[in-house]
Amino acid sequence: MLSKLGDLLKQGKAKAGSSLADFRQARDDDDALLAGGDENDSQRAAVSEEFSSSLTQALLGSVGGVIDYHFPADLIGGTCPRVAGEEQDIVWNAAAEASDTERVHLVWQSKGDKIWYLSVRSAEMSSHANTWCPFASLLPGMKDASDPPIVYTYFSDESAIMMTVMTDGLQIHRGTSSVIRAKAERVSRELGNAPVVEMIPDRIQKLSAVPWYSLSLFEERSRRVLAAVAVLSSVVFAGLALMVWLVAAMATVSGHADLNEIRKRSEQKSLQLLQSVQTQRASPMREQLAKFADVNDGLLGLNGYLKVYQILGNKAGWVAVIPANVTSDRINELGGMTLDSDPYGVVIGNSKDALTFGKTERKGR
Repeated sequence: MLSKLGDLLKQGKAKAGSSLADFRQARDDDDALLAGGDENDSQRAAVSEEFSSSLTQALLGSVGGVIDYHFPADLIGGTCPRVAGEEQDIVWNAAAEASDTERVHLVWQSKGDKIWYLSVRSAEMSSHANTWCPFASLLPGMKDASDPPIVYTYFSDESAIMMTVMTDGLQIHRGTSSVIRAKAERVSRELGNAPVVEMIPDRIQKLSAVPWYSLSLFEERSRRVLAAVAVLSSVVFAGLALMVWLVAAMATVSGHADLNEIRKRSEQKSLQLLQSVQTQRASPMREQLAKFADVNDGLLGLNGYLKVYQILGNKAGWVAVIPANVTSDRINELGGMTLDSDPYGVVIGNSKDALTFGKTERKGR
């Protein structure tokens, strides 16, 4: 991978001049810091935990030769809370939301509990391929960065741009040269006379070039999801085909079986089922349960309640209490008769002997 990066960097040397040499030096420094030797394994682990940046992603992936610097017109910058191991997803989500597009070019650097990033729409970078933004080398945690708060400005013939780096945030402002100069002075005073650094070509040439990192996680995830769905669909289709084949094979084998034997077994099972149904229907317990359910449902319809329900032999007796305003016709429909009065209404039962059940029940209590 390092040899490939060396070849790509050599191709851009004729066009990049001294900036390419700076980028190569920055690459070597980052490789030495993040890769290290066997003797510095613990130090390398600590550094990779503390710092995570787009430069690492670019060096470990495919990179074209960086030719010249360029300040995009729609440059966006900011900070995000850091979650170790998920910096790329966090920065992409923030940049995609700010740019209103999923295709963005990114540069980020994590330090402590924050991620500092710059982003621009990938469509804008199509006409400025193989360029880098000097502001990227000045993000907190980068090699050439200064401690915040600090204000960086860049002036061109067409417009001017300003990057304000604070301890808890980052802001990008654009405008005419006069507007940016005035704003830089005002922001510097608000930040306690923070230094204002103008990015002139000589100073830019001394910076370590940091390439943009093109990222589209949504499309990558969509492709992975579609691939997984296609594989699962194929597996399901194959399983269904296997089941159909098995069913057809079983039907072919069973077609050669003795149909008379199958008919006899079916008749025996049907007779056994009918006998079981008849036995259940003729069960005395089932009849008693049905009578109990009828009495209970009838009492609920009269707003009454069942006090005693007793079965002696095959005969059931019951006592219930219903409201006094219930007519005798309703009582007769229930199969009961008036037996006594009660503070809560009228005591009814299906026989006079049932009243004895009720009194016995009360004495027992």
